[in-house]
Amino acid sequence: MRKQSSQRDREKGPKLPTLGQLKSVWNGVLKDPQAQDALDRLEQAGFKIKHLSPNRLTFRHPCWADYIAAIPFLENLPARRRFHRGSTMRKYRPLVKVLRDFGRQLDDRFSSVSLITTKDTDIELGEDLRGLAAGAASFIEKFISWDWCVIERNPRNSLIAELRWTIRARTGKPHDRELSAVIDAACRAAGRKELYLDNTTLDRIEKRDGETRVKSFRRLKFNAGLSPTPKSMSTRNPKKRR
Repeated sequence: MRKQSSQRDREKGPKLPTLGQLKSVWNGVLKDPQAQDALDRLEQAGFKIKHLSPNRLTFRHPCWADYIAAIPFLENLPARRRFHRGSTMRKYRPLVKVLRDFGRQLDDRFSSVSLITTKDTDIELGEDLRGLAAGAASFIEKFISWDWCVIERNPRNSLIAELRWTIRARTGKPHDRELSAVIDAACRAAGRKELYLDNTTLDRIEKRDGETRVKSFRRLKFNAGLSPTPKSMSTRNPKKRR
């Protein structure tokens, strides 16, 4: 039952908090005594973020205030990889030919093409539709031939891992106690259950997040024929006895 629920959540995409929720949680973090001490120690170590303020919801350009404030709202969904083979789209190849024929008929001065809606109303055809048909045919022809890989990382743990990695890169240490204190303060400000992240748990989160990327990259190269069998897929040969 839990597996089906996780799959439905994946299909809908992660539920992102609003900008107002992010700002409210971040203000709560800044007012939290334990978080204040933790932020001061991080600032002394070289990771200064107290002056920041949440300003976006995409998380494509890191703003650490966004990351910290969003962690309580993001779900702890398992990471997964989905591989798509272009060969599965062969049945749509006739659509490319139909689109190209449609575009050629639009350019033929001796042909008359009309679009009929369900209400039997003629729609005028213009230059935009001619270019649209040709462009759509070219894109679909490429799209149905592509192999691709979708890497769906754990939303919550992904932010935690990136935060920990950045703190270590800037200060020379992961500062797990301070990071955990700030995240717990964010959870309290959001009215959510605290995570109680010790160094062992944070190690595991960061390691798994990195492994998800590496394994997906190996599998993608293998499927593209650019590398030998991935380690996770290989079998060991027994050693020969002398």
